[in-house]
Amino acid sequence: MSESGKQVGSKRRRSTGSPTGVARKEVIIRAAATVFAEKGFSNATVRDIADEADMLSGSLYYYFDSKEAMIEEVLATYLDLTVTGYQRAADELENPAEALHELISLALRGVVQYRSEVTILQNDWHYIRPIASIARRQREVEEIWLSTLDRGTKAGVFRGDLDTRMVYRTLMGAIQAVIRWYDPRGKVTVDEVIAVQSSVLLDGIRSPR
Repeated sequence: MSESGKQVGSKRRRSTGSPTGVARKEVIIRAAATVFAEKGFSNATVRDIADEADMLSGSLYYYFDSKEAMIEEVLATYLDLTVTGYQRAADELENPAEALHELISLALRGVVQYRSEVTILQNDWHYIRPIASIARRQREVEEIWLSTLDRGTKAGVFRGDLDTRMVYRTLMGAIQAVIRWYDPRGKVTVDEVIAVQSSVLLDGIRSPR
């Protein structure tokens, strides 16, 4: 949302297409991700992002019209990669339990690899939700997980007494909470986190045989 409270459309300016222009735009995107994650969308300023990118504030407007356009670019790139990975896992793995295990693994690796983007989504969703392209990608994520859970329930792999949407939100809540305590520089590896969370989460919804 803009300061006036009206939704701002997607007005990302195109770079010249030159290697220099593309590289500078990538620098701005990385800087914006860092600043938004650290300061929050409402507190972050274009000057903060310019300082992080080691550029003049005016230079940023050559590539982006607003903070909203910057945060949209930051999250769209991350969410596109996420949706692609989730969809591939759901399509390629016929066993619903294996597919869900892979979704959980991809989600946890995403939390570690894209820490800034996940932090932004968690902390500033009320600002981000009106951006149509981001909301659409989030719906795509939800649909992939829900369809995988539904497939498992119909196959008798997952419990049928649990609300599918509530299960999805519970799984996502547990996965996203990892960002609060996991230290990638610590002794625990992301593979160990995946092993523990997959076991706990899958066992909780697996249908007794």
